[in-house]
Amino acid sequence: MLVILVSGVVLGALLNGARSGDSQFGAGLKAIFEPTETVTDAEDKAIEALIKNKSTEKEFDFYTVLPDIEQIMPDDLPGASPAQTNSNYDYYLQAASFRSNADAEKLRARLALKGFKSITQARTSEEKGTLYRVRLGPYADKRKAKTAKNKLQRLGVRPFVFTVKKGT
Repeated sequence: MLVILVSGVVLGALLNGARSGDSQFGAGLKAIFEPTETVTDAEDKAIEALIKNKSTEKEFDFYTVLPDIEQIMPDDLPGASPAQTNSNYDYYLQAASFRSNADAEKLRARLALKGFKSITQARTSEEKGTLYRVRLGPYADKRKAKTAKNKLQRLGVRPFVFTVKKGT
């Protein structure tokens, strides 16, 4: 009963506001029920003429627009030299180490699907038993190894880079 009474009061206030047109409660209902104004043909033609007369296609001539910012580079710049690599070392990544060969092979398969070539190495120690390491490489320089490391980290693998002297 109380809900019906409150609903009637609210509905009455909305309709009263719609009839009055003021900024009263419900004044927005009047805009919904009244027909909107239509654009006449004369107004439509005036808009078309304004667009036709005022808008222009912009043409850019970069040779005339950009000469103010042109800078001439001096001839005496120092020569760029490539990053120095130490050819005595190879760089490898160890992606993970597992107690199970099956787990190591699963990671290798996952890496192969992403385009990485890897190997599994078995290492036996008296303390930990046999561990199966998944390794990638060799990489010619440390920068390439770090690039591969970053790619692996995006796949959820947490590898580390290690260095091996060539010939050992």
